[in-house]
Amino acid sequence: VDSLSDEAKSYKENHKVKIKKAEYDIVKDRHYTEPKYLFHVPLSINFKATGNSFSINENVRRFLKNNPDVNIIGLDRGERHLIYLSLINQKGEILKQFTFNEVERNQNGQPVKVNYHEKLDQREKERGAARKSWQEIGKIAELKEGYLSAVIHQLTKLMVENNAIVVMEDLNFGFKRGRFHVEKQVYQKFEHMLIDKLNYLVFKDRSLNEPGGVLNGYQLAGQFESFQKLGKQSGMLFYVPAGYTSKIDPKTGFVSMMNFKDLTNVHKKRDFFSKFDDIYFDQQSNSFIFTFDYKNFDGKAKEEMKQTRWSVYSKDKRIVYYAKTKVYDDVQPTEELKALFETSGIDYKSGNPILDSIMSIGADLKAGAKPSKEIADFWDRLLYYFKLILQMRNSNARSGEDYIISPVMAADGTFFDSREEIKKGEEAKLPVDADANGAYHIALKGLSLISKINLAKDEELKKFDMKISNADWFKFAQEKEYEK
Repeated sequence: VDSLSDEAKSYKENHKVKIKKAEYDIVKDRHYTEPKYLFHVPLSINFKATGNSFSINENVRRFLKNNPDVNIIGLDRGERHLIYLSLINQKGEILKQFTFNEVERNQNGQPVKVNYHEKLDQREKERGAARKSWQEIGKIAELKEGYLSAVIHQLTKLMVENNAIVVMEDLNFGFKRGRFHVEKQVYQKFEHMLIDKLNYLVFKDRSLNEPGGVLNGYQLAGQFESFQKLGKQSGMLFYVPAGYTSKIDPKTGFVSMMNFKDLTNVHKKRDFFSKFDDIYFDQQSNSFIFTFDYKNFDGKAKEEMKQTRWSVYSKDKRIVYYAKTKVYDDVQPTEELKALFETSGIDYKSGNPILDSIMSIGADLKAGAKPSKEIADFWDRLLYYFKLILQMRNSNARSGEDYIISPVMAADGTFFDSREEIKKGEEAKLPVDADANGAYHIALKGLSLISKINLAKDEELKKFDMKISNADWFKFAQEKEYEK
């Protein structure tokens, strides 16, 4: 800092520039500073082999059948993480979970962790500023390729060390382009690079003929031909639908599938709550409990959900983001509901059911009649707070909070809260944040595939149905036979 010019010091003070000391020497275009010969020899491996590139899929399925030693790696493209990994065993227990925001690279012979999330974010900002000022736009493709190469190296090592398959979400299923830091094009490049690597996997630190050596590589995937021909499997790599993996309770399998789109007036809102079984206040948990059965509501839940009757609790806070003002707010649904019912003269403190009292608000309102402001406000607020109760993912970009909380009590009397798992550190057996929850349930969908393979007859493994319907998934996630 002392060697900075006056101009640089002024810029540092006025623009809040941070100065960080690198842990290693940074050399631009390092490969030009080292004398070396590059000798490229193209090889065709197994060029006399019979069959096709997809015959490995059947062999893998036979290897997986009734093999309890196989583990599952789930990969998720997160909102706060470039790629998140969850490694589970066949009991659904998490063995490892971590983000690939930081990846270990070799610098001067020493392993160094590089924060690619930070680097890519900074590069994107620089490119955006360059576009606005009509300056030269810096390259980002090489940075992304370097990142993907580092991730694949670490991932393939984990696969071999943990005897694991890899499960990813199907890009053709519900992909939302705007949500992810790793966009579709780059993520497909990651898949392509991963399949190529797994097609003949070798490690530089192994001797020539050792398993994983140059002359004795692992074949863990078929040869890549195209994404159209890829299907749902390439060797040890499997694809599952991404639906209902992130906003799902890992303890109970609860998913919010309520349809609120058509609730546009007081009459429709009253009709919606009239379908509930019960609403009452529980002193012990300091929560309002809403009990309902999905079978009484329109939507896919009544056909797809294995368990349709649920009780949701209003306990704990929810984080609300107001897009217009760009402000985050912490809301306590229980306290807000107490105030709403007290203002409306509804006695909830006794613990008796209050659904009838709630339904009395606006009961004499005739069809088509305009409700009073008080009645309209009551039903607006009741519906709003109920929506918040069902809001499982809560994120605050400013404070860094990002957690999953379930409104449903599990069989052990607890509620899943990813913040409690963070406190356990490496002992955590459930997801530690929202993106970890997505990776965990993608891995669980892989476990559901293995369960189907275990039940299949030998002759069925040649042409195996890899489809996972929502009904199959909810049954698997809610019954949890794998834990027994």
